Amino acid sequence: MILNIAVIALVAFIAYWWANQGLFSAILHCLCVIAAGALALAFWEPMVVGYLLKGEDFDNYAWGMALGGLFIIFLFVLRLICDRFAPSNVRFSPAVNLIGGGCFGALAGVLTAGMTCISCGLIQAPVEVMGYVGWARAADAAGAPMQLNMMMLPAADFTEKFYSMLSKGSLSPFRPTALADYYPRLADTALSLHRDGYSDGEARAALAPDSVTLGEIIFDPTYSSSSRDGSTSGTFAVDFTVNSGAFDAGEQFIISCAQVRISSDEKNPKLAFPTQFYQPMSDGTSRLYPFDDISNFATSVPGEQDVKLTFLFPADDFPKGNQPKFLFVKGLRFQLPATTEVSDLKQRLNGDEEEVVEQDDSSLDGGFVDDVSKLIAVKNSILPVQMNTNMASPMTHVAGKSGNFLSGGKGVYRKGSAMSISRSQRIKGFSHADGTEVIMLDVSRYDGGLDLYGDGSAAIKALGRDGAIELVDSRSKGYKPTGYVWERQSDVEINYEPGKPIQKLSQLPNQPSSGENKLKLVFVVPVGTNITGVRLGKTIIGRCDVTAKDGLLD
Repeated sequence: MILNIAVIALVAFIAYWWANQGLFSAILHCLCVIAAGALALAFWEPMVVGYLLKGEDFDNYAWGMALGGLFIIFLFVLRLICDRFAPSNVRFSPAVNLIGGGCFGALAGVLTAGMTCISCGLIQAPVEVMGYVGWARAADAAGAPMQLNMMMLPAADFTEKFYSMLSKGSLSPFRPTALADYYPRLADTALSLHRDGYSDGEARAALAPDSVTLGEIIFDPTYSSSSRDGSTSGTFAVDFTVNSGAFDAGEQFIISCAQVRISSDEKNPKLAFPTQFYQPMSDGTSRLYPFDDISNFATSVPGEQDVKLTFLFPADDFPKGNQPKFLFVKGLRFQLPATTEVSDLKQRLNGDEEEVVEQDDSSLDGGFVDDVSKLIAVKNSILPVQMNTNMASPMTHVAGKSGNFLSGGKGVYRKGSAMSISRSQRIKGFSHADGTEVIMLDVSRYDGGLDLYGDGSAAIKALGRDGAIELVDSRSKGYKPTGYVWERQSDVEINYEPGKPIQKLSQLPNQPSSGENKLKLVFVVPVGTNITGVRLGKTIIGRCDVTAKDGLLD
């Protein structure tokens, strides 16, 4: 009710204002609003995707703030131009000014209110805003999105339909696909599908483009994922891989069925939300789950740095021959490749893939280490640094169940501590999600250690400093370091970014050949992970057979 009253009051105020300003002024302002909205929508997505989405906290506000900001800027500039070139009013009778001005003012008011609602709805916030929830997942619909409420004055819906109509008509682009095709049901997305995620909208609502890699789309006419009784239309399966840059707090990726959808590109685009999904399990397999409850979310395994998810969409609303054109994932839009038709969808999705790796045995002295177990420790420690929460800056810290832990950032600290530190204020180590363990790998430069500097490794000589170092588990899955502890002669540099794993050796600090400095890499892996070696690129440079569980290395 509060949001309804606010929208009606805004439209009424704008209509009243321009009714008093006269018909001509109202017409000019209405045209400025229409043009500002069209320009804002035209520049909106390229600006957000190309310049604003960086995998940081601001991503959650980028879509809404960019749309609203562009609308305000364009409206301000257009109003200045109109006031400059049309400084005088045109005289009409009082009745014409009142009625005509009020009508054009009301149209401008509805569009302004609609743009405001859409912009605010695309900002991370609780699903319910001012007592209103539009489209969202509902228990009554078995966890599927449905319309829960309607606005008394549906300004957002009117604004979407108005600009969709213009994008097909007088404001149509040179290319054949317009706003109505590229972003159908924008108003429903803003109110409230965009925010309908984990923890009542507190989880990440937007992703950076480089954090998602689109896979393939498969159609099986014999498999039914539809919730409709007797459906025989088949199923589309779309997979994509998300890296840790899209994870919440760098720990885990979580997404609801309201934040994923596919659409066609016909005159009246059809949409479908997923009804089932495949997600990886901690034992290396994948399992099929239904989106049949509002508590069901597709997630990654804690500690893993990328996740491949497959979503199953019913083909009920897609006539044969009219395949989906776009995939939407937390604000991002991807153009789907050509569909591959199969008749064994479930069998294909259950298939396991193994990565082929090589072994660098060019030199047993520097290139390859028979057993790196002595270099690995399940030890969540920042030693030789000792600090309390007040000394942690510029790094951030969080309070966990068993103490205080560093959660992110980079800082340089003195060795040891010149003061007594109470147990309640002590920083114990690095923050990590439940179900994961911290593993530290010693990559200090000394004889018999891992060669990351090309002293005798063919892999280093081939890849240079662009190669990525990873711990490898028994499924050939790699884990990149999320930080390091670099002990120098007089101080210690600590770097920890759980959401931004170290991708290249060049991101590690250089080590003198004397070996006087010590460098330990920090990895976060799922509990029970069987570590079988260390990999540089696709080349194994060290072997082992150890399992991390409960803070121990077996």
